[in-house]
Amino acid sequence: MQIKSFYKIGEKIMNYYVLFCQSLKIEKLYQTFNLKKDTEAFIPKMEKYIRSKDEIIIQSMFPGYLFIKTNMDQTEFDTLLLLMKEERDGVIRELKKEEVSALTKEEIKLLDILLNEQYILVMSKGYKVNGRTKVIEGPLKQLEEYIVAVDKKSHEAVLNIEFLNKKLKAGIEMQNNEV
Repeated sequence: MQIKSFYKIGEKIMNYYVLFCQSLKIEKLYQTFNLKKDTEAFIPKMEKYIRSKDEIIIQSMFPGYLFIKTNMDQTEFDTLLLLMKEERDGVIRELKKEEVSALTKEEIKLLDILLNEQYILVMSKGYKVNGRTKVIEGPLKQLEEYIVAVDKKSHEAVLNIEFLNKKLKAGIEMQNNEV
């Protein structure tokens, strides 16, 4: 299922590129890109409930993926990668769709909804009403209609939205009754 267009006409949105990297070198690449002019690298993370420890941890949403935010077009970004030579050690490949690796405007808007300023998807809170999940707090509030399943034990919601070829999952703490 396609997500609705969250993009508003006239909004200035930078391009987001996605690099698949070796896990052990992703932090170094993150730092390298953040030292470059006109690029901001980030690794989307999410709060995840660990039932065995009864605690919430922060982990990578997309292990091995580095996101780059820049106003460069595809050709300029490809040139930057080529000129980096040894600095880009650890980049396995640039994710591309029809030769363009930039995320779509809808994908960028989705990330803007889900992630806070530190690029973390925080836990949402909700409860069930007539078998449907009602979100009362958190980023899933704007995406409530896309929730197709909730696992109360693992505090996880599955959304009917694909991102990087996987169904999107997000943390949600379910209340027992209406708040």
